[in-house]
Amino acid sequence: MDRISAGFVLAALYNICIILFSKGFSGDLGAVDPLFGPGGCVGVLLWGLAYLALARSYSSAPAVALVFALEKLFYGVHWLLWLKDHSGKLRGMIESDYLTGTFYSIYGTGDLVSLIFFGWVAWRYRDRLWTGSQAEQDPGRPG
Repeated sequence: MDRISAGFVLAALYNICIILFSKGFSGDLGAVDPLFGPGGCVGVLLWGLAYLALARSYSSAPAVALVFALEKLFYGVHWLLWLKDHSGKLRGMIESDYLTGTFYSIYGTGDLVSLIFFGWVAWRYRDRLWTGSQAEQDPGRPG
């Protein structure tokens, strides 16, 4: 597995952790922010599975990586705006519900890092952004 594929897998694992933080989609996260109700958490999981699906063929579909970057921009900005209004409550949240408080303390960091990664992948393969042509050898494929 090449490094870019590994980046897609890491981003997927980051999203899949929503199962742990939501305590199996229990609704605890949604009580704090409706974006992360059970349905929203399933959506986060599905995005993670989409990253896995593209992990081996990213160079052929940079437009999809661009969509992933925009999705991460949405979640990253949402987190920053949420922090602006609620950062003073985080310590109490962590003390009363460690998983929920920790989730709201960190989730946007990973989204912003993933935004940069997915944006870089789209930029790296921008010559194929609209055509899907393979002007150069795909580093994820042998030979």
